[in-house]
Amino acid sequence: MSKFKVFATDITWPDLEIEKSILKDIDADVILSKGGSPEEICMQGEDADAIMALFTPMSRKNLSYFKNAKILLRTGIGTNSVDLDAATDMGIIVCNVPDYCQEEVADHTIALFLDITRKIVELVNQTRSGGWDMSIADPVPRYRNKVFALAGCGGIGRMVANRLHPFGIKVIGYDPYLPEEVFEKNGIIRYDDLDKLFADADFLSLHMPLTQESTNLVNERTLSLMKPTAYLINTARGPMVDEEALYNACQQKKIAGAALDVTIAEPPAGHTKFIEKPKLASLSNVIITPHAAWNSEDAIPELRVKVASEIRRFLVGEKPLNVVNKSVLEKFNF
Repeated sequence: MSKFKVFATDITWPDLEIEKSILKDIDADVILSKGGSPEEICMQGEDADAIMALFTPMSRKNLSYFKNAKILLRTGIGTNSVDLDAATDMGIIVCNVPDYCQEEVADHTIALFLDITRKIVELVNQTRSGGWDMSIADPVPRYRNKVFALAGCGGIGRMVANRLHPFGIKVIGYDPYLPEEVFEKNGIIRYDDLDKLFADADFLSLHMPLTQESTNLVNERTLSLMKPTAYLINTARGPMVDEEALYNACQQKKIAGAALDVTIAEPPAGHTKFIEKPKLASLSNVIITPHAAWNSEDAIPELRVKVASEIRRFLVGEKPLNVVNKSVLEKFNF
């Protein structure tokens, strides 16, 4: 019988060989759920010492089925699918992988920025259908001396900033949780007023985690602060944007357009059966990619190694590196 049991609620990769190889030397058995409803999945992990959760929501009820688990790894960056208060009450450490796919998301942000402003997709679609009219991209902004605003200046936001500097763009940023030296080191002009950030931006990109504070950050009021020539980019989380308000702003040309990699519902209504375009995607000044910013051939292996290594660290008695609910650490002796 193995010393430890590690339970994976769900995965999208073909096997758990990477995880097993990292945990093998400490006699940990890695088990994948047999599927079912979220509740049925969690019931299968009753005797697990550690949990790896990808899509399965970790509500208070679902967490209650894990009688032995003391650590939960959210297999990704966001932890909005985990009831952190419930986990803390139950003495479960919740960790994420905050430095996973940062380069990919930063690159995708730049790609969306270039695409929506230079209308690459529209131009390519036109030439594919036999056209040859560059004027359909007008107006195309010159980037030098324009203002690119970062709502959130964590790892991804800072990588975006450093990719933008060669364009001659002025980068401004809002993040009340970072010291001044972080802004100075990365060439970001610090803003402490979020409304002013919206108002001054020629391009506004979201890089915050989804929290109660950031939900509906982009709404009718904040959109009204933006320039009619400004663009919104979101590679963070869909619920940060009021999609009805964004639709109205883009349709009525209150802003120039938007480029999204995330939406509130994924896939959005209309995509599941391919009957009609989702409402936002029907607008010519909106482009949407299918939550693909994280993707590269190296991203998933990196994620899997980091998740398994964090679990291993805990099971051998070491303090995990990326604890989200830090108050729970008081219940442990590391």
